[in-house]
Amino acid sequence: MTGPRVLALTNDVFFLPRLEDGAAQLGFSLDRLEASPSGGEAPTRSVPLTEPLEGLDGMLVRSVVADPPALILVDLASEGIPWARWIQVLKTSSATRRIPLLAFGPHVEEASLEQARRLGADLVVTRGQLQANLADLLRRQARVPDTGAILAGCGRPASAEARLGIAALTAGRYFEAHEHLERAVLDEPGVDGTVYRSLLHLAVACLHTERGNWRGAQKMLLRMRPWLASLPEACRGVDVAALRSALAWLQEVLDVWKGGGAAPPSPLSPPEIAVAGDLSGDNRPKA
Repeated sequence: MTGPRVLALTNDVFFLPRLEDGAAQLGFSLDRLEASPSGGEAPTRSVPLTEPLEGLDGMLVRSVVADPPALILVDLASEGIPWARWIQVLKTSSATRRIPLLAFGPHVEEASLEQARRLGADLVVTRGQLQANLADLLRRQARVPDTGAILAGCGRPASAEARLGIAALTAGRYFEAHEHLERAVLDEPGVDGTVYRSLLHLAVACLHTERGNWRGAQKMLLRMRPWLASLPEACRGVDVAALRSALAWLQEVLDVWKGGGAAPPSPLSPPEIAVAGDLSGDNRPKA
């Protein structure tokens, strides 16, 4: 099993080995997101507190939530990286804003450093400070899932509210499912309720499909992914592996529509969510 991931938004290939060494000291892996400066102007976000779906901004959010990192490093001096826009996107989008973001740049670029702070970076340091304290900064800033607590919580049975919510979800009563699952999350706001948050986002996504709001459904799926990422194959009696398959299938359906294909039937047939005592069957939503 690989260690926590650090995602670097930088084009400085000479600095990357230094970052990789610092991450490796802590058992972390380091990946670089490659951005093309030829992506053109990004479309205006009509609602700046929701996830962008198009262009480089949409690519960024999808790349991040597909395998949520423990920390994002943003190089303020890399050409071709729209760092100001991307910090704002990452720290205002519901799917990514909880991921810590550390921005760094030359000490002489005081305006850039201050702008990164205003845009919401969790920590802003100079390049020299990062180099001198790399391992310590990574250790302190990275948000690593508490695997022990997650496994302990996942071993408990599903709550009564969660079972009612899952039953409503699989019956296609999406608003009712939302009500029960929201109460389940409020009853257990910590790591024990993580799988309920995933199910709640799925219920809202399905509710959006009922109303023909395909963009809203896509955004809910983006927000669902980070909650699923840290879970084992089964949690609170829910077959998480199959739930991931259901998410991937629904995302594929929506991608066909977004790519110019016909809109899916509205609403989609309800997903089958397997729970303890009923862990068999194909968990994908049926077309």
